[in-house]
Amino acid sequence: MDVSRLWTRTRSQLAAYYGAMTARDFTNSTDHFFGLDAMLAIAGARLNSANVRIRRVWNVYRVVIYLPILVVAWNLYLNFRRQAELDKVLSCLQALVATVSLAVRTWIILWYYEPLMAVRRYVNRRRFGGHLQRAYDIRSEAFYQIRKTVIPATLFIMGIVASFLLVDLSNHHYLRLPFDFSETFPVLQTLCEKMFCLTFNGIGMRTVLVYLVVYMILTGLESEVKVISAMVADIFDSVERRVHSKLASEPGSSQRQDLVGKAYFWKFAEEEFGDCIELVGEFFAIKNQVRSFLNAIFLIVYYSNVLCLSSGAVYLTQMKAVTMFSLETLGYCLWVAIECFSLTKCVSLLTEAVGRRHSNKNQNIKRKFINFQNESIAEEVYSLDWPNKLTFEDRFQVRYRSVRTIMLNMMAVAQQPLRLNCFGFFEFTQERFYELLNLAYSVFTFFKDFV
Repeated sequence: MDVSRLWTRTRSQLAAYYGAMTARDFTNSTDHFFGLDAMLAIAGARLNSANVRIRRVWNVYRVVIYLPILVVAWNLYLNFRRQAELDKVLSCLQALVATVSLAVRTWIILWYYEPLMAVRRYVNRRRFGGHLQRAYDIRSEAFYQIRKTVIPATLFIMGIVASFLLVDLSNHHYLRLPFDFSETFPVLQTLCEKMFCLTFNGIGMRTVLVYLVVYMILTGLESEVKVISAMVADIFDSVERRVHSKLASEPGSSQRQDLVGKAYFWKFAEEEFGDCIELVGEFFAIKNQVRSFLNAIFLIVYYSNVLCLSSGAVYLTQMKAVTMFSLETLGYCLWVAIECFSLTKCVSLLTEAVGRRHSNKNQNIKRKFINFQNESIAEEVYSLDWPNKLTFEDRFQVRYRSVRTIMLNMMAVAQQPLRLNCFGFFEFTQERFYELLNLAYSVFTFFKDFV
């Protein structure tokens, strides 16, 4: 393949990506996982291309991404050996924990890639609720929220990455290169430092990727649960529409119409409730495929963010002047705090959407940040007009008992725990974020006594 054809093909692919990213209208064929394939490629995680030349360059790129981890680890060792100030050692530790946790979380994404793609297919196929305008509104709102999050998050992190080009690495406490020939070849030394800064692009995109993958999964599952709730709320209306449609094609006397209509009502009601409980079961099956993935990510996020926040705070409090690097450290601390807040909020919203009420010690604080506008599946079932619609008659007693049993089973299934509990350590819900802040402050005060 000549250079011109390769350039034309690359340009067309970039144009396709740009068109998908800037499309204004949501349709049922829109990919909920907005820009995921591009992020996976730039982060050095996965490349969906069979081109041999491109894959060779990409394989070199994905190896180069790990250079910052080695440099940071080496400088941390040197700072320990030289007994450097504790704030600088903690800053090195923050960088090492951040880069290593990114690598581990990326590896976990690749390890669970097939279950993640199963969730992607489940969310994108949108096989139920298509007749409801509310379902379209729920899914479109979720997609637009994803898009509003992806673009600013990417710009924010890549802005921090780009600012490293303005930092002097020659005497930096954790970005200094292990070699220095600035006295003999200053231009070459500067070039190596700038090239080293370019490897941060992969680290920056990984920072965005490992957060947004989880955010997209939780938001997608939440939107599908809300659609199921909307279908449950519409059950009796749907049954009435089907009965009227069926009776319209079968003319007869009013007495016969009434008898046949009741028979169709119970038949269709049993089918509608059966379809809904099947959808609830399918949701839990899909969720269980990624439960271990989510628990592993949540556990890493919680403890790594505690250490990053406390270490970054110690370093910032020791700064005597505002520098570019201090602003970068502050920006990253804000990022990890927002990341944890966002993910715990998504888990709380998903838990509430399904129907399980978890214990909450800070109910008033939580409701300040979370707006519960949609009822859960269990609440929708209970709120149906079943006392008036489901009246007992001897001739329909079998279907009556069947429908009531399905309703009870649906409420029971919907209220089972999601088990997003970090392998049993704690529920990763909104209250856990405030406990994270308290724990980070405790670690900060502990380190501060030794500075």
